[in-house]
Amino acid sequence: MFCSLFMAEHNISRKGFSMSQQPSGRFSGRGIFYFTVAIIVISFTLVGSFARAVKKADDDQFWEFTAMFSEVYNEIQNRYVDEVEPKKLFEGALQGMFLTLDPHSQYMDPDSYSQLEKDTEGAFSGVGLHITIRDGVLTVIAPIPGSPAAHAGVRPWDRIVEIDGKKTEGITILEAVKKLTGPAGTTVTIKVYREGEPDFLTFTLVRKNIKIESVYYKMLDDKIGYVRIAKFSDATSRDLRKAIEFFKEKNAKGIILDLRFNAGGLLKEAIDVSDLFLPKGKVIVSTKGRIKSQNQEFRSENDPITDLPMIVLVNKASASASEIVAGALKDHKRAILVGVKGSRTYGKGSVQTIEEISHSFEKDENGNYRPAAIRLTTARYYTPSGKSIDKIGITPDIAVELPKNHEADILRHGLLGDPPMEEDEVTSTPSRFTWKNEKGAEGTTLSQSQKPTSPEDEDGTEEPALEGSAVKQKNEETSAGEPLKIIPLDRTLFPDAEIEGEAKKKEEKKAKRNGEFVDYQLEAARRLMRDY
Repeated sequence: MFCSLFMAEHNISRKGFSMSQQPSGRFSGRGIFYFTVAIIVISFTLVGSFARAVKKADDDQFWEFTAMFSEVYNEIQNRYVDEVEPKKLFEGALQGMFLTLDPHSQYMDPDSYSQLEKDTEGAFSGVGLHITIRDGVLTVIAPIPGSPAAHAGVRPWDRIVEIDGKKTEGITILEAVKKLTGPAGTTVTIKVYREGEPDFLTFTLVRKNIKIESVYYKMLDDKIGYVRIAKFSDATSRDLRKAIEFFKEKNAKGIILDLRFNAGGLLKEAIDVSDLFLPKGKVIVSTKGRIKSQNQEFRSENDPITDLPMIVLVNKASASASEIVAGALKDHKRAILVGVKGSRTYGKGSVQTIEEISHSFEKDENGNYRPAAIRLTTARYYTPSGKSIDKIGITPDIAVELPKNHEADILRHGLLGDPPMEEDEVTSTPSRFTWKNEKGAEGTTLSQSQKPTSPEDEDGTEEPALEGSAVKQKNEETSAGEPLKIIPLDRTLFPDAEIEGEAKKKEEKKAKRNGEFVDYQLEAARRLMRDY
């Protein structure tokens, strides 16, 4: 959740900052903040800059609509049964205009805009959710690993139907953020619909201060460098370069880049991260919009800093900037994408521009207008092969079949760099309440007749399997005696993929006996890398 929740690309252009192009076509200026979080925005001053931006051919129609708006406003002010503040009417009109657009476009009042600026710093107080509006329903992209929401068991693609007892039907992301954020130590209760569950699930979450660092890395014991990008912030590419130099000093034989549960970040940093691994001159991503200035192509500008083989870990909560990096490395065959059976990446392929507006409906103590902003979808982005991933996502090269609820266990356990779970932070209980006749996003009832999964079914004893459409399949016994199927789809990096010998099996058995957590997707990637 940036703002404790979210996902979406933001380009914030503020007074004193500008969005410009260098000869390379890259954005420059510290005022450009792209980050993935689902927040919403809009922009215009009704008579000033907005009127000047309207095409000449539309001038007459624009003024006709303005006159109609003025007439309706006067009728409400003169005849409505109760007195209404002009601010509420105008702000409601602004928000209503954006409801006709996509969920990522929105007007941001001064409070929301101020919160957005704080969230770009990577520190906030909330429950730790990236959220969006998907098919008209408030949807979890992913909990932040190690956060209160993750510890409670909230999962990617959960649909939030109530917040503190109030239905979320028709809610905007901005409104949801306000409800879910708050001072550390306070609680918020959410009710979610989860596909396959017979009833809604209720989670009571204790808000806490959350700070997200960008890059975490370490050497694994098999000479494999592991680096996790939690979000794409303004220092990500710099810190990733340090990690790679560290791996080279330690004579690493390969790199595993973990983009799971990464809902995005700065577009510029996604480009710079890709640039670290690709040959000079390769297309990283292109954007296409309705106006010419939004049609841009971004290429790598430098030689790669390493030629070590790479595996990129993704899942259905890898979104936006994460998908830019994954798509570039996949299309140029620089890395193998290892994902999860039955899922692609999230599919956030649009670009939003955030523009500060000087006038708002509120003034500060000095009588000056507090800045507000609008957020507007201005382009879609495309991978080097020319594919749009918007609402589609990226298919991994190799898919790992995970044990039931394994990704939820990862969220509870946390990835590298996440804080440990505090037992008194969260509580969660299944709710017996159901809305029998109400419909979900795809028209399914928000109540299922299936039997709930029992705790005995969730003990994590299943072993994962790797799947793909491929060349050669080898079955070996895993530590639990189940087949682990590894199918290499790219023989350039991995000519063969075999399970390591008995020593590794004993190591895994020992870990299970000692109750240690095993990240099976990471383990599958390590096995592939060891066989290189």
